[in-house]
Amino acid sequence: MNDLSLSLTDLYEAAARATINERCAPAYLHDVRGSMQALFGALELLGRSAKAGGGDLARVERACDLARRAISRHEKSTIDALQALTSQQSMAATVEVGILTRDVVHFLRNDAGNKDIRITVASSKDDLNVWADRAKLQTLLAGLLTAAIDETRVGGQLPISIDHIGDDVAVSIGSHAGYDDIDAAPDLSRRPTLRFQPKELILLFAREFLAANGGRLTMDKGAQPQGSLAIYYPAHGSG
Repeated sequence: MNDLSLSLTDLYEAAARATINERCAPAYLHDVRGSMQALFGALELLGRSAKAGGGDLARVERACDLARRAISRHEKSTIDALQALTSQQSMAATVEVGILTRDVVHFLRNDAGNKDIRITVASSKDDLNVWADRAKLQTLLAGLLTAAIDETRVGGQLPISIDHIGDDVAVSIGSHAGYDDIDAAPDLSRRPTLRFQPKELILLFAREFLAANGGRLTMDKGAQPQGSLAIYYPAHGSG
């Protein structure tokens, strides 16, 4: 029988993911609808080409190729949405932090685009790896970056740097993300109404997950121009 018990980290992750989904699902729905429109357009063109007849096999093949590419794009958009917005049951494995960070930035591209925010990712080297549950680490990054996007001015820049510092891989986000004190996590026992801001739920999950895996979250509100958050996670393998 499968173990259906949930850890505190699992509960915090579910709460954090729910806030991210509410925020990002409309943008992903827009992407999926866009890929569907491309698919319908390709099928319409294919139908017209077939009806035209006349032995123009090259035209029919071009229409078929367009339809195949549209189907492939739609499949990728749908799978990306499901993987990003649903809780994935995964085991710990080697995760390349640069690739994961860029995937998360791509996931949030519409959210950032709504404020004309340019997110840049710079890595000091390739193969900066950690041993982690990829889905949970993705949720952590997505949550902190949505909070950072909220705190970035319209038309601003949000730099992200990835480096190997000591025994850790460090992801530095160029924003304090609106957190006053990351060491003062919300105390569940002192919340009679159990009401939290989305960024508080994200912080609860981030601190619990990192602490359980030998990592930590630091903040420098004095860093220019928007402060900074840094995620430290034990390096693994060649990183």
